This record gives sequence, C-alpha cells and structure tokens, in this order.
Amino acid sequence: MEKPRAVRDAIESIAALPPLPTTAKQAMQTFSDEFVDADTIVNIVKEDAGITAKLIGLSNSAYYGLAEPVDDIFDAVSRVIGVETVRSIVLAMAMQKTLDRGSCGSFDAERFWRESLLTAQCAKKIAARDKELTDHERRLSYIAGLCHNIGLMALAYVAPVETDRVLAENTARHQRFHNQLEKEAGISHRQATALLARKWGLPSALVRAFDCRVDSRHLTDSRLGLVLISAVSAVGNLNIEEDHAFCLEDASREMGIAINDLQAMALPGERQLEQIETLASSMGR
Repeated sequence: MEKPRAVRDAIESIAALPPLPTTAKQAMQTFSDEFVDADTIVNIVKEDAGITAKLIGLSNSAYYGLAEPVDDIFDAVSRVIGVETVRSIVLAMAMQKTLDRGSCGSFDAERFWRESLLTAQCAKKIAARDKELTDHERRLSYIAGLCHNIGLMALAYVAPVETDRVLAENTARHQRFHNQLEKEAGISHRQATALLARKWGLPSALVRAFDCRVDSRHLTDSRLGLVLISAVSAVGNLNIEEDHAFCLEDASREMGIAINDLQAMALPGERQLEQIETLASSMGR
C-alpha cells in the first residue's frame, strides 16, 4: 500500500539531510569504546576551531570555578570537563550546525538538550542495573538517551511550520504529542529519529533501540530499546500531570527493577542537575 504524499515528502526530506560531520562521527564511535582516553578525544576535536573554542570557554565558566583560566584543549578535556561530557558537546554542536531550527520559533534548544541530558543520565543508571544488557549495549546507553529525540530537531528543520504549531500547542509533551506531530508533519519525531539514525550511519544497536520507540514489537530484538523507553518515560513523568504519565510497569517487570526505583533514576542530584543546566545552556546556543 502506497504511503500518503505527506509521509513520502517527510521521509524524503529526512533522507535528503546532509551527512553527519566527520568530527561527530568520530566522537560517536568512541561511545562504544570503554578505554577511550582524553588524547583520543582531543585528536578528534582539535581540528574544529569552533568546538575547541566552546570547550575552552565552558571549562572557564562559573560552574567549574577554576582559580586559573584554562587555555589548552587537552587541559579542558582531561582536567576540567571530562571525556563523556566533551563527546556530548561535540555531537550537539555538529547536529545543530547540520539542522538549523531558526524557522521553528517554538523549538527551545536549551530545553531540548536538558531533556536529552537527563534521559542520557537516566538510561546510563538503568543500564547499570539491567543484568540482561550486553556490555556493548550498556556502553551505548548514554548516547542512546542523548540522541533519542534528534528526530524532533530534524523536523524543526525540514517542517518548521508544522513542528512549530505542534510545539506551541503541546508544551507538556504528553503521550499524544507524537500522534499530533505525525498528523501535522507526516511523520512523528520518533520515526524521524530512526530514519535519521540510519541516514547518519549510527551504530546498529542504536538504530534498533530507536525502532523500539516507533513500534514496541521491536523490543524482542533490542534490550537497549527497553532501557531507552524506560528512561524516556521516567524523565517524561517529571514534567507532566499524573493523568498523562507514562507507564513503567512493563519495564519494571521485565528488568526486575521496582517502578519507584526506575522513576527515581530520572532525578539527578543537586550537583548533577547544576551540571546538566550548565551544559544545556552551552549546547543550546
């Protein structure tokens, strides 16, 4: 059966997006390497003057409170910011350069990255507790959470009018959000994320996890998908009314983790929340 024209147009628009920049691809590859070090990350970012300047600027921000300013990229990565955070910033900057959302006024980049960082941290915590997850999937849990919603950014770029309308009308992002976006833009942000992950050649384990958010039947093929859905739901529950809350019962039963524990993993500590707010502000610019 042929897809409706709006759906075909949306799919073609996503497929026509520019490729992921080389710097971002190289940073993405390091997420599955448990032995990656600062030297590796510095060698990736040092050729990009914009990213280097942002990292040095961030290391000198009030959040880190250094007595002496940092002016060397290696010090910024190894001594101040840390490898995992740097990889996140590299990906954020690369995606934002590729996906200009200037025509979608309701797209809040700072909120986008705050929710993505919260989800990444939550997914990492859940992954550490799930005994059925493979080591490879566990190492990808953070990046799965960080990139789980890149389709929304893509739609803000390729369908700014439609996406702007849905975002303006649905600030709570409850469970009907993806249906409204699919109706307006032709595809939902979940579908766009899975399409973009394929377009950009992201690791197959990530693609399968993103597929699970489109169709839960894919959960039989991806344990990481279960972790991701649990993290997205737990973080989503922090900002919506109880009547619209995402259910964690199935995930709790499957992973053997109490519902209250899953929900608690979405709550960052005070210091962690301060870091997330600082990063979201930096990444959203």
